[in-house]
Amino acid sequence: MPRNLDRRVEHFVPIENLTVHRQVLDEIMGANLKDQTNCWILDADGKYERQDAGPADFSAHIYFMTNPSLSGRGSALRKPADRS
Repeated sequence: MPRNLDRRVEHFVPIENLTVHRQVLDEIMGANLKDQTNCWILDADGKYERQDAGPADFSAHIYFMTNPSLSGRGSALRKPADRS
């Protein structure tokens, strides 16, 4: 799996709101670290191999899509109010 390390930009900012900080650490990072369906393992020879996932393995993608308040899409998923 090729990696884009030359043209990649990463930016870090402090999260000063304590509630948001706890949510990022506990829920968002926790879900990403638990993910077993979208992970790759780095072998000793420097090659990445996709980890085989079973049907009961945790998927961060599915978790965030079914918990829209954590994905930032909460308002986008709400149906518009009927204005008639």
